[in-house]
Amino acid sequence: MAVPGGEVRAATRRPFSANGAGWRGNKVRCVNSFDPDDESPYVEADPESGVQIGDDLVEIDVERALALLDRITADLPGGGESREGQRQMVAAVARAFSRREHAIIEAGTGVGKSLAYLVPAAMSGQRVVVATATKNLQDQLAHKDAPTVAAVAPRTRVAVLKGKNNYLCRNRAHATGGGSQLSFDDGSSVPRGVADQMRRVLAWAEETETGDRDELPFELDARAWRGLSVTPQECLGRAQCPQGHNCFHELAKDRAAESSLVIVNTHLYAAHLASGSMLLPAHDFVVFDEAHEVLDIFASLLGTSLNATRLRAFATVAKPLVGPALDETATDLVASADRLAAILEIQYGEGELAGLGGDAQREVDTATVLTTRLVESLRALETTGADDEARKIRALGPGVHLANDLARVAHPQKGEILYLSRREREIDLEVNLVDVGPRLRDDLWGHVSAVLTSATIPDSLPAQLGLDDVAIETFASPFDYAHHSLLYVPAGFPGRNESGAEAAIIEELVTLIDAAGGRTLALFTNRAVMGRVAEAVAARIETPVLVQGTLSRQRIIEEFRDSAAASLFAVTSFWQGIDVPGHSLSLVTIDRLPFSVPNDPLLKARQERATNPFFEVDLPRATMLLAQGVGRLIRSRTDRGVVAVLDTRLAEARYRSLLFKKLPPMKRTRDQNEATSFLRELRS
Repeated sequence: MAVPGGEVRAATRRPFSANGAGWRGNKVRCVNSFDPDDESPYVEADPESGVQIGDDLVEIDVERALALLDRITADLPGGGESREGQRQMVAAVARAFSRREHAIIEAGTGVGKSLAYLVPAAMSGQRVVVATATKNLQDQLAHKDAPTVAAVAPRTRVAVLKGKNNYLCRNRAHATGGGSQLSFDDGSSVPRGVADQMRRVLAWAEETETGDRDELPFELDARAWRGLSVTPQECLGRAQCPQGHNCFHELAKDRAAESSLVIVNTHLYAAHLASGSMLLPAHDFVVFDEAHEVLDIFASLLGTSLNATRLRAFATVAKPLVGPALDETATDLVASADRLAAILEIQYGEGELAGLGGDAQREVDTATVLTTRLVESLRALETTGADDEARKIRALGPGVHLANDLARVAHPQKGEILYLSRREREIDLEVNLVDVGPRLRDDLWGHVSAVLTSATIPDSLPAQLGLDDVAIETFASPFDYAHHSLLYVPAGFPGRNESGAEAAIIEELVTLIDAAGGRTLALFTNRAVMGRVAEAVAARIETPVLVQGTLSRQRIIEEFRDSAAASLFAVTSFWQGIDVPGHSLSLVTIDRLPFSVPNDPLLKARQERATNPFFEVDLPRATMLLAQGVGRLIRSRTDRGVVAVLDTRLAEARYRSLLFKKLPPMKRTRDQNEATSFLRELRS
């Protein structure tokens, strides 16, 4: 690939892919050719490029990389701004790629880390996979940042790849046909409203180029999409599917295989590793943005999850296929699922979150026998016609996957933990890796050169990911926190477990929100507390109050961003990933330090392996979440505001210096009058 700015040497290390595809020496291909058996992007010799091609490494000229960065930033709105941290990060990423080394980079808010890694990635002449933990960042990279770089880096091609069930399945759409009578695979009829939505999707299918659900112009019922998409286990496969040549997901994979920048989410990358590296095109370089999320995502995706709904769904889909002989088996599996759900509710209610109790173990064993019987019957089933075969595979694939997961749940392996978690109305059985480091050392870090970056990197993260010998590089934010922000911790405030604590939070929020004129993001560690406090505060202030869960995430963020005076009360995901620069946000409140609940089984398992659990497990996680929450306030050079942490431990605990180490250099106060005066000044 002809690239601006440096010398390129092609690698001899085999790219990260399980299909055995490797570099084909230093072969130079024609610009317009594409060898479907060669998954590396083409590299075209260019003596003026700034990248050299050799036998063993890629060598990127840092000065040319910085010159390319300057070209890009000069064309941005209000362009010409030079950020020292961004330039330092460009150099660090270029060095890591050139040396085939790993890098872990903490880049403060405003550094501009996306461009700082995309510029060296475009110059490398090799395929680079960029994995993000949130959809918002994936969309920003795909639709804004990566195309901006590609526009000035010749022959840099960008592709987005998502999991299979994010794309419309043409074969299911063809089988559905849009007739007057629609039915699900289990034979049940589709409700009228869902059927109407499915017909709208079928009409959209004739126009869309990508088949990507996110491009639908309307909100979609999950049941409608479920009837027109497939999971990886249900897919017939490109070779067997009548629509395989025209499959949206396969076409997206083809585009990724022809591109040099491939944007994915971290969950898909973890699934890629779990699958034996079969989901993504071969690559030598990967960037993990929002890297603080990598540990938990890989721990989960390298494990498995199971609930009663999966058992019922398989039984319901298999029943009309296996016929009268096994009708009772399918019915028994539904009954087993119902019993398991009830047993898990009792175990969860009693606080026994780790492992299976005796009753649960026996029910899992029963479900395993019944599932295996149905799977064997489906395997032996003779079909007539392509539609029957498709229905069989859509039942058999999930059945085999379910049987494997039942076995894994029944007998967790060394280094895994089985625990119960509540997801919406149901209890899930989760199998997670306690320590992902050994797996990543064996299966990932030796095959790729990785850059991991985030605004906040816990000090414990390198060791937890198996990168013990990689030091964290830190590039500070360019924002003037000392003059533009204030960190307020009230004096004499009761602890959360003391009587009157909730009433004190309500009083403090009413005072602060009134001073700010609304424009508040109120973050909580507990949903029930959030609900009670939001209701009490809303009754006492004149500005609007929005509450997480009353609208979709995107809709409520848009309403908050567009309002001049609204306050948004939220938990969990709103601690990170929400970006509201400007006048709509001048106050962030945090009800308490975000330490994990004492009965979290996965954290307890990690604590048991640690020499000093509090400082190796608990504090780094709380520090990271706190920094992410505080980071919601200042999102641009002109933003100003107050962060109020309603937990005196931040000001008084002996470990407070470790918390402050990861927070921006904000002016601090314990005087409420100083905080409210600052907020009133911002209003004027």
